[in-house]
Amino acid sequence: MGNLGDRATLSPQAIEWNLPWGAAVRGLRWGSGADLALLLHEPGADLDAWLTLPVDVARQLEIETIAVDLPGHGLSDDPWDPAQLPDLLRALPEFAPVAGFRFLVAAGSSAISALEQAPVVELSGLICLSPQWPDHEESPPRSPRVPKLFVAGSLAGSDLDTARRLATASGGWTVVTAIPVAERGTGLLASAWGGQLIEQIIAFLRDCQRRPFPVPSAQDQLPATGCPLGRADTG
Repeated sequence: MGNLGDRATLSPQAIEWNLPWGAAVRGLRWGSGADLALLLHEPGADLDAWLTLPVDVARQLEIETIAVDLPGHGLSDDPWDPAQLPDLLRALPEFAPVAGFRFLVAAGSSAISALEQAPVVELSGLICLSPQWPDHEESPPRSPRVPKLFVAGSLAGSDLDTARRLATASGGWTVVTAIPVAERGTGLLASAWGGQLIEQIIAFLRDCQRRPFPVPSAQDQLPATGCPLGRADTG
């Protein structure tokens, strides 16, 4: 198996990542470059759920792209313990060092953990697909220095309202995208709007590579949007 310090060609290469508590996660890597995009699926899925997104990101942005199976999923070691997901994310700077930008694409509860850990994971951009956050929970920590894209199906219950609320609470330059489907998480990529979603994800990551993101004031607010593939920005 390879390790995250090696650079790869565009052909997928198997990788293995030993976690601090002894288990190993396994996945695939595409492309090479100074920047890195890491993809974390939601519990219950595996890295195949990303469909063509990893290779599309690697090819169009010319950056290293890694998709791993969560512990207890796919080829990664058991067991699956949701409580360890924050520890996995906090280990990213050590196990996925980069010379340039580090981006994270996460779905479902993985997206929520990524949002909570964003201030300490040294992210240059975060994409959250259908992040789930109970109404009774406190708002996530603010991360105004991290540009964020939130994506939710407008027909998937309260997912879009949740995405808007999380975007407003976390602060900074933020984009909210609504897709007129009932699918959630990585399932959005398999919907009829999957191709357009991949295009917007790539456009967002390209924006993160190209533009400096100023730290906004605490008064920044997120306008509401309910349009298919509509955007609402702050910052």
